[in-house]
Amino acid sequence: MSTRGQSVVRALRDKVLDGEYAPGARLNEIEISNSLNVSRTPVRAALAILATEGLLDYVPNSGYVVRCYSVQDIEGVYAARSVLEGLAARTVAEKGISDRVRGLLHKNLAETEVLLDETDWSDRLRDEWGRLNEEFHEAIFADAGNRHLSELISKSRSIPLLKGVKFRWHDLDTLATSCSDHAELFDAIANGQGTRAEHLAREHVYQAGRRLVANWRRAGADGTSAAARRPVRKVSRAA
Repeated sequence: MSTRGQSVVRALRDKVLDGEYAPGARLNEIEISNSLNVSRTPVRAALAILATEGLLDYVPNSGYVVRCYSVQDIEGVYAARSVLEGLAARTVAEKGISDRVRGLLHKNLAETEVLLDETDWSDRLRDEWGRLNEEFHEAIFADAGNRHLSELISKSRSIPLLKGVKFRWHDLDTLATSCSDHAELFDAIANGQGTRAEHLAREHVYQAGRRLVANWRRAGADGTSAAARRPVRKVSRAA
Protein backbone atom coordinates (compact mmCIF):
# COMPACT_ATOMS: atom_id res chain seq x y z
CA MET A 1 0.00 0.00 0.00
CA SER A 2 1.22 3.51 -0.84
CA THR A 3 2.16 6.04 1.81
CA ARG A 4 -1.01 7.97 0.96
CA GLY A 5 -3.09 4.83 1.41
CA GLN A 6 -1.48 4.08 4.77
CA SER A 7 -2.13 7.61 5.99
CA VAL A 8 -5.82 7.28 5.06
CA VAL A 9 -6.05 4.00 6.98
CA ARG A 10 -4.45 5.59 10.06
CA ALA A 11 -6.68 8.65 9.85
CA LEU A 12 -9.87 6.62 9.60
CA ARG A 13 -8.77 4.20 12.32
CA ASP A 14 -8.08 7.09 14.70
CA LYS A 15 -11.45 8.67 13.95
CA VAL A 16 -13.25 5.42 14.75
CA LEU A 17 -11.25 4.80 17.93
CA ASP A 18 -11.67 8.42 19.06
CA GLY A 19 -15.42 8.21 18.57
CA GLU A 20 -15.67 10.78 15.80
CA TYR A 21 -17.69 8.15 13.96
CA ALA A 22 -20.28 6.82 16.38
CA PRO A 23 -21.08 3.10 16.65
CA GLY A 24 -23.60 2.21 13.95
CA ALA A 25 -22.72 5.26 11.85
CA ARG A 26 -22.60 4.74 8.09
CA LEU A 27 -19.34 5.89 6.49
CA ASN A 28 -19.77 7.79 3.24
CA GLU A 29 -16.87 7.44 0.79
CA ILE A 30 -17.45 10.82 -0.82
CA GLU A 31 -17.64 12.70 2.47
CA ILE A 32 -14.51 10.99 3.76
CA SER A 33 -12.54 11.62 0.57
CA ASN A 34 -13.51 15.29 0.69
CA SER A 35 -12.59 15.66 4.36
CA LEU A 36 -9.21 13.98 3.84
CA ASN A 37 -8.64 15.63 0.46
CA VAL A 38 -7.96 12.33 -1.31
CA SER A 39 -9.65 10.35 -4.05
CA ARG A 40 -12.22 7.67 -3.29
CA THR A 41 -9.83 4.84 -4.21
CA PRO A 42 -7.64 4.95 -1.04
CA VAL A 43 -10.75 5.58 1.05
CA ARG A 44 -12.44 2.49 -0.36
CA ALA A 45 -9.32 0.42 0.33
CA ALA A 46 -9.04 1.81 3.87
CA LEU A 47 -12.65 0.94 4.66
CA ALA A 48 -12.05 -2.65 3.56
CA ILE A 49 -8.95 -2.88 5.76
CA LEU A 50 -10.79 -1.55 8.83
CA ALA A 51 -13.52 -4.10 8.20
CA THR A 52 -10.95 -6.93 8.29
CA GLU A 53 -9.67 -5.47 11.58
CA GLY A 54 -13.15 -5.72 13.04
CA LEU A 55 -13.75 -1.99 13.40
CA LEU A 56 -16.36 -1.81 10.66
CA ASP A 57 -19.14 -4.03 9.32
CA TYR A 58 -20.16 -4.21 5.68
CA VAL A 59 -23.92 -3.99 5.17
CA PRO A 60 -25.16 -4.98 1.68
CA ASN A 61 -26.80 -2.10 -0.20
CA SER A 62 -25.71 0.30 2.54
CA GLY A 63 -21.92 0.18 2.79
CA TYR A 64 -19.63 0.24 5.80
CA VAL A 65 -20.86 1.06 9.29
CA VAL A 66 -18.97 1.35 12.57
CA ARG A 67 -19.26 -1.89 14.51
CA CYS A 68 -21.28 -1.69 17.72
CA TYR A 69 -20.19 -3.25 21.02
CA SER A 70 -22.69 -3.25 23.87
CA VAL A 71 -21.84 -3.18 27.56
CA GLN A 72 -22.90 -6.83 27.68
CA ASP A 73 -20.42 -7.65 24.90
CA ILE A 74 -17.57 -6.03 26.84
CA GLU A 75 -18.55 -7.69 30.11
CA GLY A 76 -18.63 -11.04 28.36
CA VAL A 77 -15.18 -10.54 26.88
CA TYR A 78 -13.65 -9.60 30.22
CA ALA A 79 -15.42 -12.40 32.09
CA ALA A 80 -13.81 -14.89 29.72
CA ARG A 81 -10.45 -13.13 29.89
CA SER A 82 -10.39 -13.17 33.69
CA VAL A 83 -10.78 -16.96 33.77
CA LEU A 84 -8.23 -17.60 31.02
CA GLU A 85 -5.60 -15.20 32.33
CA GLY A 86 -6.11 -16.45 35.88
CA LEU A 87 -5.40 -19.99 34.68
CA ALA A 88 -2.23 -18.83 32.92
CA ALA A 89 -0.94 -17.11 36.07
CA ARG A 90 -1.72 -20.14 38.23
CA THR A 91 -0.03 -22.47 35.76
CA VAL A 92 3.21 -20.46 35.72
CA ALA A 93 3.23 -20.18 39.52
CA GLU A 94 2.68 -23.90 40.07
CA LYS A 95 5.11 -25.21 37.47
CA GLY A 96 7.72 -22.59 38.28
CA ILE A 97 8.53 -19.40 36.43
CA SER A 98 11.47 -19.66 34.03
CA ASP A 99 14.62 -17.69 34.75
CA ARG A 100 14.23 -15.81 31.47
CA VAL A 101 10.69 -14.64 32.23
CA ARG A 102 11.58 -13.87 35.85
CA GLY A 103 14.26 -11.51 34.60
CA LEU A 104 12.03 -10.05 31.91
CA LEU A 105 9.22 -9.28 34.37
CA HIS A 106 11.64 -7.80 36.89
CA LYS A 107 13.00 -5.48 34.20
CA ASN A 108 9.47 -4.67 33.01
CA LEU A 109 8.39 -3.62 36.50
CA ALA A 110 11.48 -1.44 36.90
CA GLU A 111 10.77 0.33 33.59
CA THR A 112 7.14 0.84 34.57
CA GLU A 113 8.23 2.38 37.88
CA VAL A 114 10.23 4.96 35.90
CA LEU A 115 7.05 6.04 34.12
CA LEU A 116 5.49 6.86 37.50
CA ASP A 117 7.93 9.75 37.82
CA GLU A 118 6.13 11.53 34.97
CA THR A 119 3.92 14.43 36.02
CA ASP A 120 1.75 14.76 32.91
CA TRP A 121 -0.10 12.13 30.91
CA SER A 122 0.82 12.23 27.24
CA ASP A 123 0.51 10.20 24.04
CA ARG A 124 4.15 9.16 24.40
CA LEU A 125 3.61 7.98 27.97
CA ARG A 126 0.41 6.17 26.98
CA ASP A 127 2.16 4.34 24.16
CA GLU A 128 5.12 3.33 26.33
CA TRP A 129 2.82 2.11 29.08
CA GLY A 130 0.77 0.18 26.54
CA ARG A 131 3.91 -1.58 25.31
CA LEU A 132 5.08 -2.48 28.82
CA ASN A 133 1.64 -3.66 29.86
CA GLU A 134 1.33 -5.99 26.87
CA GLU A 135 4.89 -7.27 27.37
CA PHE A 136 4.20 -8.11 31.03
CA HIS A 137 1.09 -10.14 30.34
CA GLU A 138 2.32 -11.83 27.19
CA ALA A 139 5.43 -13.08 29.00
CA ILE A 140 3.23 -14.83 31.57
CA PHE A 141 0.98 -16.35 28.90
CA ALA A 142 3.94 -17.71 26.98
CA ASP A 143 5.60 -19.14 30.10
CA ALA A 144 2.46 -21.15 30.90
CA GLY A 145 3.53 -23.43 28.06
CA ASN A 146 -0.04 -24.17 26.94
CA ARG A 147 -0.46 -23.35 23.26
CA HIS A 148 -4.24 -23.76 23.29
CA LEU A 149 -4.60 -21.48 26.31
CA SER A 150 -2.34 -18.88 24.68
CA GLU A 151 -4.45 -18.94 21.51
CA LEU A 152 -7.68 -18.46 23.45
CA ILE A 153 -6.20 -15.58 25.45
CA SER A 154 -4.84 -13.95 22.29
CA LYS A 155 -8.25 -14.11 20.65
CA SER A 156 -10.00 -12.60 23.67
CA ARG A 157 -7.45 -9.75 23.89
CA SER A 158 -7.29 -8.88 20.19
CA ILE A 159 -10.72 -7.34 19.55
CA PRO A 160 -9.50 -4.25 17.66
CA LEU A 161 -11.96 -1.67 18.95
CA LEU A 162 -11.58 -2.65 22.60
CA LYS A 163 -7.82 -2.98 22.32
CA GLY A 164 -7.59 0.38 20.61
CA VAL A 165 -9.67 2.42 23.02
CA LYS A 166 -8.67 1.06 26.43
CA PHE A 167 -5.31 2.83 26.60
CA ARG A 168 -6.88 6.06 25.35
CA TRP A 169 -8.83 6.18 28.61
CA HIS A 170 -5.86 5.58 30.88
CA ASP A 171 -4.21 8.18 33.07
CA LEU A 172 -1.50 8.42 35.72
CA ASP A 173 -3.81 6.94 38.36
CA THR A 174 -4.44 3.94 36.12
CA LEU A 175 -0.73 3.51 35.59
CA ALA A 176 0.05 3.62 39.32
CA THR A 177 -2.66 1.13 40.24
CA SER A 178 -1.74 -1.25 37.44
CA CYS A 179 1.93 -1.11 38.35
CA SER A 180 1.00 -2.14 41.90
CA ASP A 181 -1.18 -4.95 40.54
CA HIS A 182 1.64 -6.22 38.34
CA ALA A 183 4.09 -6.19 41.25
CA GLU A 184 1.72 -8.23 43.42
CA LEU A 185 1.05 -10.70 40.61
CA PHE A 186 4.78 -11.13 39.97
CA ASP A 187 5.37 -11.73 43.69
CA ALA A 188 2.71 -14.46 43.79
CA ILE A 189 4.02 -16.18 40.66
CA ALA A 190 7.67 -15.95 41.71
CA ASN A 191 6.84 -17.50 45.08
CA GLY A 192 4.86 -20.36 43.60
CA GLN A 193 1.53 -19.22 45.07
CA GLY A 194 -0.84 -20.61 42.46
CA THR A 195 -4.16 -19.79 44.13
CA ARG A 196 -3.07 -16.25 44.97
CA ALA A 197 -1.68 -15.67 41.48
CA GLU A 198 -4.92 -16.83 39.89
CA HIS A 199 -7.00 -14.60 42.15
CA LEU A 200 -4.83 -11.54 41.50
CA ALA A 201 -4.85 -12.05 37.73
CA ARG A 202 -8.62 -12.52 37.62
CA GLU A 203 -9.27 -9.45 39.77
CA HIS A 204 -6.84 -7.39 37.68
CA VAL A 205 -8.74 -8.23 34.49
CA TYR A 206 -12.14 -7.82 36.17
CA GLN A 207 -11.31 -4.31 37.34
CA ALA A 208 -10.02 -3.42 33.88
CA GLY A 209 -13.36 -4.50 32.46
CA ARG A 210 -15.23 -2.38 35.00
CA ARG A 211 -13.18 0.64 34.05
CA LEU A 212 -13.73 0.13 30.34
CA VAL A 213 -17.49 -0.32 30.82
CA ALA A 214 -17.69 2.86 32.93
CA ASN A 215 -15.89 4.87 30.27
CA TRP A 216 -17.88 3.19 27.50
CA ARG A 217 -21.11 4.35 29.10
CA ARG A 218 -19.70 7.81 29.82
CA ALA A 219 -18.68 8.17 26.18
CA GLY A 220 -22.12 7.12 24.98
CA ALA A 221 -20.62 4.25 23.00
CA ASP A 222 -23.45 2.03 24.22
CA GLY A 223 -26.05 4.61 23.25
CA THR A 224 -26.86 5.64 26.82
CA SER A 225 -25.07 8.99 26.91
CA ALA A 226 -23.64 11.70 24.71
CA ALA A 227 -20.93 12.71 27.18
CA ALA A 228 -17.44 13.43 25.96
CA ARG A 229 -14.74 10.79 26.26
CA ARG A 230 -12.92 11.72 29.45
CA PRO A 231 -11.25 9.30 31.88
CA VAL A 232 -13.26 8.02 34.86
CA ARG A 233 -10.68 8.32 37.63
CA LYS A 234 -12.45 6.42 40.44
CA VAL A 235 -11.98 3.02 38.83
CA SER A 236 -8.35 2.95 37.78
CA ARG A 237 -7.04 -0.45 36.81
CA ALA A 238 -5.64 -1.78 33.58
CA ALA A 239 -4.97 -5.14 32.06
